[in-house]
Amino acid sequence: MPTEALDRLAALAGIEAGWQDFFGRYRPVSPDTKRAFLSAMGLAAADEDQAAASLAELEAAPWRRWLEPVQVVSERDGPPTVVLTVPQSHADALLPWAVAEEGGVLHQGQLRPSDLPVLAERQVDGLLRRRHQFRLPGTPFPGIHTLSLTTPDGARQTMTLIVCPARAYQPAGAAERLWGYATQLYSLSSRRNWGIGDFSDLAELCRGAARQGAAAIGVNPLHALFPTQPERFSPYSPSSRLFLDIAYIDVEAVPDFADSVEAQRLFASPGFQAKLAGARAASLVEYGTVGALKLAVLEHCWKTFHSSHLETPDSGRGALFRAFQRAGGRKAERFATFEALQAFFLNSDAGKGYWRHWPAAYHDPEGPAVAAFAVANRERVEFFWYLQWQADQQLAAAQQAAREAGMPLGIYRDLGVGIADDGAEAWANQGLLCLGVSVGAPPDPLNLAGQDWGLVPFNPLALRQAAYRPLLAVLEANMAHAGAMRLDHAMSLQRLYWVPRGAKADQGAYLRYPVDDLFRLVALVSQRQRCLVIGEDLGTVPEGFRARMAAAGILGYRLLVFEKADGRMKRPDELSAEALVAFGTHDLPNLAGWWQGIDVAARCRLGLYPEPALAEQEAEERAADRGRLVAALAAEGLLEADFPVIPELTGEPLRRLGLAIYAYLGRSPARLLMLQFEDVLGEPVQMNLPGTTDQHPNWRFRYPLQLDAMLADPRLTEVARVLAGRGAARSGNAAPIPRHPREGGDP
Repeated sequence: MPTEALDRLAALAGIEAGWQDFFGRYRPVSPDTKRAFLSAMGLAAADEDQAAASLAELEAAPWRRWLEPVQVVSERDGPPTVVLTVPQSHADALLPWAVAEEGGVLHQGQLRPSDLPVLAERQVDGLLRRRHQFRLPGTPFPGIHTLSLTTPDGARQTMTLIVCPARAYQPAGAAERLWGYATQLYSLSSRRNWGIGDFSDLAELCRGAARQGAAAIGVNPLHALFPTQPERFSPYSPSSRLFLDIAYIDVEAVPDFADSVEAQRLFASPGFQAKLAGARAASLVEYGTVGALKLAVLEHCWKTFHSSHLETPDSGRGALFRAFQRAGGRKAERFATFEALQAFFLNSDAGKGYWRHWPAAYHDPEGPAVAAFAVANRERVEFFWYLQWQADQQLAAAQQAAREAGMPLGIYRDLGVGIADDGAEAWANQGLLCLGVSVGAPPDPLNLAGQDWGLVPFNPLALRQAAYRPLLAVLEANMAHAGAMRLDHAMSLQRLYWVPRGAKADQGAYLRYPVDDLFRLVALVSQRQRCLVIGEDLGTVPEGFRARMAAAGILGYRLLVFEKADGRMKRPDELSAEALVAFGTHDLPNLAGWWQGIDVAARCRLGLYPEPALAEQEAEERAADRGRLVAALAAEGLLEADFPVIPELTGEPLRRLGLAIYAYLGRSPARLLMLQFEDVLGEPVQMNLPGTTDQHPNWRFRYPLQLDAMLADPRLTEVARVLAGRGAARSGNAAPIPRHPREGGDP
């Protein structure tokens, strides 16, 4: 069956014709996959006739516009050059133009199309149209501006003109080599939290870590999840990346908690205290219990705030809340409305958690039914708005605590690569998303069948039509109250692996994204928010991508467990300077677990290997890696060459191994070194086991030590001493990490 029109349409829409898998095999993309992707992008292609019609329309559409919807330029390229598409009949007309900078400055002038260079011409709708090149007389300041052109009939044509800095933000003293701790915020235990780490814990952690010399505290994504569906707790499958997870609110730190008689009465009740004690004592986060306890008390806090500050003229806190609402604008109101709607429908029917299962009238965020609901339930909508206000204030306070304690970076946030298709962000942006596909990853050694993450992607065609504003909003939200941000799966700036709904993960394909534009937008927001950006560039990385990151001032992401060369672990001086370096990450076991092979054992137990031989192969490779690691540490004079490589390593030998690894990484030129608390504490856990849902307690582990005890733990203070000299010249006669006085010998 001929597919010429389908193939041309797919290529124009950005669907790559095939891809090279990890094992070197070329995988051509099937016609069915192309049709599924095109349909999700709003392009009909069920047969060749439909594909031909869609192709003709997609090719003609830009010729019908005087201006493109958006143009993204770099300030280093000088005055921007704009493309105008003008009917030949207006070639000699004198057309007024204007650039309105977002700061209020207005630039104006006139142009005559026939005086401008011609790039191309085409007959469209019976008219000859020409593309002209118009160079602005100057370069606006970096920002989001509006270029307008007045046509001979008086119509105003507009384009968003985004001028970006050449590189992302890098803090003062950019050459300094810094270190910090990475944690999962929910894992923090403390005497006062309610069974899940919260923003007050984060502030305390920042203060304590700063005293040890840490520059940053890295946390899991703080994206808004599903408060009325507490079983959905994966931080990487959020409802919205524009807003915060209210589970991290420290309820007792909310000012209205102390003012609310009802909140105090509920909190003090024996039943409440019994449930709270159970949540605090649990070894895993009990999201359902914790969420219910927090929401119950926060309801009373809200009622007190409403009566004391919103119904009272001249209330200072009331004015602050109204200012927060104005700053959030329509996006925040839409989110709060979604939260109220979802709670309303779930209360009536447990099967209505997905917004497409609501009555059809409520599918449209701008429809009359939603507007009527928001008016009739205004107080309920504002309750969810109030929760975001409290979360935002507490996160801001944590970052302020970090900076006041002397941290150069402070909070290091994490931006997930996508969103759930049944959450608030998907509901609010239906026209910009491809709801018939999901984001994933092609097969690799750890996931031989590929991965389908169940996350919905932005439609690259629609994103340009929207002048990238939804993406800009996501970037701005996640660089707020932070000194650094990790861009999960950074390759999404260039391409994303999509999987058709219902298909196997290895039947996906790559979609190209406007890479030049997206890199520039990251740099713009980074500079505006004064936030360092780290791109997680692990897995299948396109050729030249890392060089592009370095040129844009975005740090790479290097894990020691993957950094090998010529059958050995790379030396510290071979690790990248323009990168974050760490031993592992949340999707891998911690140091003790990696050494002991708990991940291999777990995948065997759960049947995640397609063939038994693959498990044996990985176990053998892990044994070899233990030897490689010890050899590398010994070569640097940090461990003795006969250090045991047996998997059953515990106690003092494990402590010395960890310290040697941190000293090893500390010698690298990498700009930022991050340590996971679970590595330092030596407990063999894996926060997330890819390829599992409820077979493994993903995103639920809690640290066995409370926060104050953890900060005072000798293992933390010892590693801080090891890293205190990071950046100093390497000694030529480095001694091995010493044995503890109580350590008689290695097993």
